[in-house]
Amino acid sequence: MAMRTRRPPSETPRDLAATPGLSATADRLDRLMTLEIRPLAGGLPPGIVVPTYVAARQVQDGALSALAARRLGEALAEGGTVLVATGAGVAPKLPGGETDGPPGAAVLGLALADGFGARCVLLAQGEHLPAVRASAAVFADRLGAQPMEVAEFPKGEAEGREAARELVERHRPVAIVFVERDGPNEAGHYHGVRGDRRPAGTVAHVHLLAEEARTRGVPTIGIGDGGNEIGFGLIRDAVSALLPNGGRSQPDETGVVTVTATDVLLSASVSNWGCYAVAGALSVIAGRNLLHAAHDEHALIEACVGAGARDGATGEARLAVDGIDADGHGAFVTLMRSVVDAALRFPAAERQDSEAADRGLIEEIYRATAQGGV
Repeated sequence: MAMRTRRPPSETPRDLAATPGLSATADRLDRLMTLEIRPLAGGLPPGIVVPTYVAARQVQDGALSALAARRLGEALAEGGTVLVATGAGVAPKLPGGETDGPPGAAVLGLALADGFGARCVLLAQGEHLPAVRASAAVFADRLGAQPMEVAEFPKGEAEGREAARELVERHRPVAIVFVERDGPNEAGHYHGVRGDRRPAGTVAHVHLLAEEARTRGVPTIGIGDGGNEIGFGLIRDAVSALLPNGGRSQPDETGVVTVTATDVLLSASVSNWGCYAVAGALSVIAGRNLLHAAHDEHALIEACVGAGARDGATGEARLAVDGIDADGHGAFVTLMRSVVDAALRFPAAERQDSEAADRGLIEEIYRATAQGGV
């Protein structure tokens, strides 16, 4: 595909809260990203996706994809660099990481670079770098002279603390995003959503980047799907109550849910989908569809698997993410693109007129869901 001309930062709307149609469209994107179609068997806890989303929404103001998009759009009003940290999974089941995370980070990076002129740096620990590089390479031809950069975040607490400081000082990011990235619990341990504890030394302390950002006033966004990822410290007690065994881990009976919070938390059914929802909301702000297409989604998953990543639900080297095959993900992307296209098809004034009515309906749906009525 030919490279598209990027929108200069000065052309991005400044009053993002008033962007016509953003809230209503983001509500629709949020409903899509929380569609639970992961396998009913295999150890991934069923039935927690929508309640976890509701818990996140109750402590934040409105559609989560809109919150993330606004924060990013505001941060990039004059351009700048965004750091996106991703990668999850350890040996022996996932020695090269999983297919959830790198595609989402790459799609979000594409939307930020293509639509807002951002410079994007993708970060991952060593084992996950091949899948992250392969995902970024899918969009290399569209970004021309300024492709997404990929850098390693080292293991070790002292090394991680120094890396966090150095990355923030060198890149001066205007925002930092964490996608499907494990965060520590109250004992400093890392876990999968099933409650399995990661062996000591196998997970880089990327959460230290969130701590560094907090001390410097850099906004942070966490995107995840289970509660163990960076960002869910914002609603730790609520998510723990939803997980099996009260969110207690094995074998030490500490918590599965991380203590690391972010300024904005987006909870989705699949972390990649959360990134796509944010890219869709950014599209409304930018005034054109920044989302990738179904064939890109297939290429992203294929690139990840070719680079050594595996399906996180099964541990198999197959074209799937969280137990859902590539065709299913491609169909999801097509539907999400349609939501954005429908929003952009009408003049801004008409989009504004429908905003209040649509938002009221969505709020009623989520209130009923929280009370067990949907």
